[in-house]
Amino acid sequence: MKNVAVLIHADAGQESRLQAALDLVRGLHGHLIAIDVTAMPPIAEDPVIGPTTLASYISEELAVQDDNRARIKARLLIEDAPWTLAECMGDVASCLASHTALTDLVVINTVFDGFPGGDMDGVVASMLRLNRPVLAVPSATRGIALQGTALVAWDGSDESDAALRAAIPILALAREVRILSIDRGSIKHPPELAASYLSRHGIRPEIMAVQAESGRIGQQILAQALRIEPALIVMGGFGHSRLIETLFGGVTRDLLHNSPYPVFLAQ
Repeated sequence: MKNVAVLIHADAGQESRLQAALDLVRGLHGHLIAIDVTAMPPIAEDPVIGPTTLASYISEELAVQDDNRARIKARLLIEDAPWTLAECMGDVASCLASHTALTDLVVINTVFDGFPGGDMDGVVASMLRLNRPVLAVPSATRGIALQGTALVAWDGSDESDAALRAAIPILALAREVRILSIDRGSIKHPPELAASYLSRHGIRPEIMAVQAESGRIGQQILAQALRIEPALIVMGGFGHSRLIETLFGGVTRDLLHNSPYPVFLAQ
C-alpha cells in the first residue's frame, strides 16, 4: 500500500482528510496523490435553472478552488512526503474514479459537510465497486494514530475477507489489533480463521467475541468501539445492495454516519 489518494476541495472536511492521508503516506513510506476536484453543482442538470445562475456558481467555485489549490500546494511543499497533484471538474465520484486507477487507498470523509452536491454514500459505493479501498475520516479528527489500536469488525463475509486483506499494511503498524465478532449464528468464517491469517503476517490479534443483541449490528459495533477508542475501524463495505442499505440502514451506513473514528472499507 504505497499510493494514497486524497480528495482536495475547500470544504469542512478537507483538513481531516489531508492530515490522515499524510499520516498514512509517512507511515507506509508511500506517495500522496492529491486530487483537486472543482465540483459541479446539482443545479447543472436542472432545466429550470438558467445559464446565468449556473455560470455564476461555476465562476465562484473556480475562484475558491484556485485559492485552495495554491494553499494546498504551499502546504505540501513543506511536508515530508512525496506528492503529485491532479485536477478535475465534475462530480466527486467520477473525478476520483478517473484519477485513482493505480492507487491503493482513497481518503475521503465519513460525511461530506459543505461539499456541493456531495453524496458520501454514493462516493464510497462507487470506489468499492471499482475495488478501491477507502479510508473515511470524520471531519472532527486530526490525523490518524497508526500505532494505536485497530478494530476489525468481522462477520466472516466475503467483504470482510477483502477488507482484512487490503488493510494488512495498516494493521501491521498498529500497537494492537482486535477482531470484533458479533455473532448472530450465521458467521461464514469464524474470527479464529481471521486471527490465523493475520498471525502469518506477523500480527497477533485479540478476538472479541460478542453475542448479538436485538437491534442494529452497526450500533453494536459502535458501542464496542466506544469502549476501546480505536485509531480506526476496519470492515467490509456494503454487503447488501445500496437500496437495502438505504431503506433499512445497513452496517456500512451506520458506521459512516455515526462513527467518531476513521473507517477503512473494502469490498
